[in-house]
This record gives sequence, C-alpha cells and structure tokens, in this order.
Amino acid sequence: MRVRKTVLKALKASDGPMTFAQIMAGPGDGFKPTLVRETLRHLVKSGHAAEVRPETYAALRERNTVEGRISVNVRGYGFVSSPTGDIYIASGDMRGAMHGDTVTVRLHQRQQGKGRAGEVASIVERHNQTIVGRFEKQGRMGLVSPTDRRIKGDVVVGHDGFGGASTGDIVVVRITSFPAVGHSAQGSVEEVLGNATDPGVDVEVVIREHGLRAAFPKEVEIAAGVIPEAVGPVEPGREDLRDLLTITIDPVDARDFDDAISLERVDGGFRMWVHIADVSHYVPWGSVIDQEAVQRATSVYLVDRVLPMLPERLSNGVCSLNPGVDRFTMTAEFDLDRTGLVGRYRLYPSVIRSDHRCDYEGVQRWLDTGEGWPSEEAERLLTDFRGVAAAIGRRRVARGGLDFESVEAKVWLDPKGHPLEVTLREKTVATSMIEEAMIAANEVVARHMRDHEAPMVYRIHEDPDPDALAQIGVVLQEFDYPIKDVGAATPHTFQKLIAYAHERPERLLINSLLLRALKRARYVDYLDSHFGLASDAYCHFTSPIRRYPDLIVHRLLRAQLTGTLHEPPTSDMVSELEWLAEQSSMMEREAEAAENDSVKIKLCELMAEHIGEEFAGIITSVSSYGAFVQLENTAEGLVHVMAMRDDHYTFDAERFLLHGENKGVTWRLGQAVTVRIVDVALADRRIEMEWVR
Repeated sequence: MRVRKTVLKALKASDGPMTFAQIMAGPGDGFKPTLVRETLRHLVKSGHAAEVRPETYAALRERNTVEGRISVNVRGYGFVSSPTGDIYIASGDMRGAMHGDTVTVRLHQRQQGKGRAGEVASIVERHNQTIVGRFEKQGRMGLVSPTDRRIKGDVVVGHDGFGGASTGDIVVVRITSFPAVGHSAQGSVEEVLGNATDPGVDVEVVIREHGLRAAFPKEVEIAAGVIPEAVGPVEPGREDLRDLLTITIDPVDARDFDDAISLERVDGGFRMWVHIADVSHYVPWGSVIDQEAVQRATSVYLVDRVLPMLPERLSNGVCSLNPGVDRFTMTAEFDLDRTGLVGRYRLYPSVIRSDHRCDYEGVQRWLDTGEGWPSEEAERLLTDFRGVAAAIGRRRVARGGLDFESVEAKVWLDPKGHPLEVTLREKTVATSMIEEAMIAANEVVARHMRDHEAPMVYRIHEDPDPDALAQIGVVLQEFDYPIKDVGAATPHTFQKLIAYAHERPERLLINSLLLRALKRARYVDYLDSHFGLASDAYCHFTSPIRRYPDLIVHRLLRAQLTGTLHEPPTSDMVSELEWLAEQSSMMEREAEAAENDSVKIKLCELMAEHIGEEFAGIITSVSSYGAFVQLENTAEGLVHVMAMRDDHYTFDAERFLLHGENKGVTWRLGQAVTVRIVDVALADRRIEMEWVR
C-alpha cells in the first residue's frame, strides 16, 4: 500500500495523536524515514493532518476552508481543485468567482454517499484579466457576451471603451471591474479580432479563451537566436554515443523530435537506450526563455497551428533530434530480459547523431510487409524493438496497467483554414512500441530519484472516485456486462471491461466512460502511485521540448547525478516545485481543452456543409433535454427532446435513457442510431440533429 494512504489511514484509526517514532514503528515500518517525513509534511499542508506538537501528528476529520483553482462547467457549477481533492461548487455558491480564479472555499458538511461540496468564501486571485466575446452595441453602452461558456455573465462596456468595435465583432475586453453579487463585470475593448466568420478568427478565439500565449516576447526570441545551432565541445562527463545506431519514430507531420531509440542484443536479452533532448543544457532555470516556458508549461497542438513551449529555433532546431546532426541528450540506458523485466540501468548526459527519421505509418508498413526498410541495421533494430516493446507491455498489463482504446480525429484544412476531411488515428504496433519504451524510461528515472530520496516532480494518477464508478455500473448493467459492480474497481477490473468491450459495437463508448470515471493524472512534488499504469513511481522525462515538468526532471536528475541538488540554481528551483507542478497541471488541462475545442470548431464547420444529410452514429450521453450522438468522424450533436415529436419522452436518470410514454420507444446510452443534420450553430459550436425513422 502506498505510504500516503498507509500513514493517513493509521492516523485516522488512532485514538489520539501519533509521534513520528510511533508512525515509523507501526504503519511506517518498511518505508524510508525521509519519505515518511515528506508524506507527513504534505498531509499537514493539504489539511489532512495537523502537527499538534513537534514530531506528533493527528488526522483532521474535516477542515473548514480550502484554497484552490476553480474550474467552471458550461452549466454553471464548478469544481475547486485542491490538495484535498476536488470540491463541488453549485452555481449559486460562486460569489462572483470566474473560471480559473484561485478561491477560498468554505466546506459544507459531508453527506452520506456524497462527494465534498462547498461555497466560495473569497477570491484570492483573478485568472481572467481579459475576456474574448461578441460585442453588441446597446445605445451608449455595449455588452460583450463571452464566447467561453464557462464564463457566466456579460461584460458591460462604457461608450468610451468601444475601441472601434461594431455589433457582431469578436473582441478582447479588459476587465476593469470584476463581477460581484448583483453587479456585472465592466471593461473596455482592448482588441478587435474581426467578424466571427473571418478566416482564422475561430481559432484565435480558442487561444484567447484558454489564456494561451501565441507570439514569444522579443527578449525571448533574441535569447534563443544567439544559441548556436551546432553542439559545442563535448564536456567531461558527457558520453559520446554518435557511433551507436539511433532512430526517431514520430508522426509523419511532426517537426520537433524529443526522443530517439537505440537497441542491441546482449547476453540473451537486450540493451535499450532512450535518448532525450537535453533542453536543460540550453535553458537554465530562471533565464528569460525559462520564465516564458514556465508560463506556457506545454506546447499546444491546435487544429491549424502549434503554440510551442519553446521558441522554434530551439524546439525545431537546436534541441530537436534531427537526423544526421549531433545533438546533446540525456540517456536512460537499461537492460531487459526477454520477458521485458528491467535490470541494470544507467542515467547520464550524452551526445548522439540520429541515423534515421522514421514515422509511425512507415514503420507500421515495414513491419506489416517486411519491405522498404531504410537499412539492414534498421530492420534488425525495429524488428527486435517490436518484440521488446511487446514484452514490456505484457509485463505492464500483468501488473494492472490499462490500455484504453480510442480514436483521434485529424481534421485536414485547406490553406485558408477551411476543413476538407477527417481521418481517424488509432493505436498501432508502431505507436505502441514508442509508448512502451517511453513508459519504461520514465519509470527508471522516477524510481532512481525515489531510491535516492531526491526532490522530484512525479506524475501521479489517483484511484477513481467510487461515486463516479457507481454510475458506470448502471451502464454496464444496461449492456449486460459480466462485471456490473465496479464500486471498488482495481486496474484489473478495468482491464477485463476493456477486453470484453473490444469486439462489441459500444467499444469506444465504454472506453470513454471508463476514462471519464477516472481522476485526471497530474504533477505533484511528492511520491504517489499511478493508477492507470499500475506504477509505484512514475514521472515525465521523455518530452522536455514540449512539457515543462520533463525539463524540471532533467535538471533534478542532472543535479542528483552531480551532487549539486542543494546548490543554486537547482536549490532555488526545488523551493518552487509545488507551484511549478500545479502550474503545469493547470496548463495541461487548458491545452487539452483548447485542442479539443479547435477540432470541434472545424468539425462543426465541416458538418455545416451536410445539413439535411443522414449519418450513422452512437448515443454517447442522455439527459432530460435530449441525447448526444457521436458520428463516425467523431463530430457530436444533440437530438433535443423538442425534436422528438413522435411521443412525449421522460428521462430515466437511473438507467440513462429516454422513454416514450405512449409508444414505449426508448433511446439509451450506447444505442446505434441514424440521424439527420438539422442545423449547425458555428458561434456556439453546436450541431443539431433529429432521428431518422
């Protein structure tokens, strides 16, 4: 059992406070003292426990207030993310808080079978200084209606703050007075983006809605511009691996290459090298490039552009492991037996020269046909790699690791940004090979840092919420699955459900529902497990070009290897790890939402050309106001109950279905249906459908 759960459970079960010595002699027996101390520190900080006397701790059954960032749903309610978990906030308890604000929450008394809930007590920090929305002139005043439906209420603009905007324009308004109970927000127009129908405005809206950063500040571009393209002299301690056969495998349209692979047969097994771009060599902590990277925290892959975390000179050039050029890297070298078990390992800075730039489609074609290999050496490496990755995957699945099935929609655009077609990407052997290698490398690094008791940013995935799992159980009963009670599901339970759904038409729906029931993986500065991977220690080490936590891990690992963890600048960064992890988690969520929104916009635009046409789909959600249907190209629309004119339908919330009171027709979750596109509201990103009889 994990140390955090073990210690907290013991504190809650104790009749009184426990000393550190008692904890170490009881639940802490077998754990390293430094790990237990760190766990107690976080339990106290998060409000789960209190240090009642020096070295003496007691569990807190309830804490009255909690601070965290609030995420608002389009329906008006929200959740505050805090160290104690997510806290539900009803729409009437917002007290003027807006999506993204940092707030203090006063907790309500927990009810039996219910999650934690509360009300906003105060607003600590405002997140939205500007809002993007549609401008409408009303006499001498103007109103800006936010395009982001998570932000409730219009912004009032005085006549001297129009900024040249006309009714119908999409504008950026700067808030001069935030909303309060009984009072609307006020502001002035800072920028006119154009009409909603102008090319490119739709994605610009997404960028502004999610607070993303597009252009880099001039000083950042200047700093990146003076970094030499070619690697300098190889310093002592950096191993020269340029003679080692090395390949990269990425999407065909990739422009930055974080990782490369080498593989050789040794002593009845294999030796794998996972080489990762050494961004930390070029981007030191506190530099102007680093300060900008902290704010971005991740690269964002929108439907028509990429917003990189690092300037293009670094992300696509200096740091990218392009073929045929020398590049500085951090290497995780480890031996594996034929069952995928990792044995001896080494971690060190290196210099490599990639021999082949491969893409997923090409590798899959070579593996399937046995033809077209770039060289005999590459054929041997990739063939062996397939077997090694499969063995790593089998071992991961055996311990409970999950392999969800999903599809990714790729919308292809013309030069003006108009959608042409949609292609669907599914997991292949080639993509799985890289995924398994990266997971293995991430675990090697995480366990190394754990075993050396070094400060670290881990990637954790907490156990699913029993209440969320209970809702899945109702759906499984409707589909007559052999496993119906998932209230205390283990990873192995999820595995069985995924396997059972594999050959069934509702395969993707079940995978999606299971994913939704899980908590989000996030970054923290303490050790905890990863439910989805069934891993006792996991981190992100393999993508420092596009993820800031990976860059942090590289710096910490380098400092640990050189014995400089307690020296500046690393010691300065260590004091900020908690905030950096939280910032990275928040920006990851915003990036994912923005990427999804940008695809949704183009899917709506594409489906607007098919009004009146019929499509096959599957019901993915049912509510009192209708049923959402997802088409084969992943576009999703609503069949509103008002459009179900053949009967009067009532919503069965227990069974997730709509039932016709007169004719007995039912529309249920997972049902295959045929729908007709009735209307598309591009501004609202909404597709309206009706049933086809």
